[in-house]
Amino acid sequence: MATLAAAVQQGGSVRRALLVLMTTGALVWMIGCETNRTPLTAPDADPGNPVGSWVLQSFERSDGRVGPVPDPGQYTLDLGEDGRAHIRADCNVCNSGYDVTGSSLSFGLMACTLAACAPGSLERDYLEALGSTSMFQVTGSSLALAYDGGVLKFQAP
Repeated sequence: MATLAAAVQQGGSVRRALLVLMTTGALVWMIGCETNRTPLTAPDADPGNPVGSWVLQSFERSDGRVGPVPDPGQYTLDLGEDGRAHIRADCNVCNSGYDVTGSSLSFGLMACTLAACAPGSLERDYLEALGSTSMFQVTGSSLALAYDGGVLKFQAP
């Protein structure tokens, strides 16, 4: 607002001051969005092959918090050669298609059982994270999936 008042007092128009204010706001918003991305690989790096069985180890959130998984065997991901994913999310199981292009990985619609899991379950967070997955990286026996809120870390069983 100080920028707007200064521009008007210096003989500038309100329209010009608003344009400056909106442009500055748009730039700050774009820079903020860019810093929330979680790059897993360099653009030229080979992300590896995500096909296989994986057990969730942690949620690494974009705010720096790391959420351990109390019972990793309850949160699994099986990615088949046929483009089908089989997911265990605590007391529920899901099936979905998935697509890999370069280091990008995305899941299709998930068909899940609808059991009510115990309080404290990570089921909802896990499925939401998988649904917003954008990139992957395989390193040895580890798989990392970047999602809107951070990175899911898996280990091969």
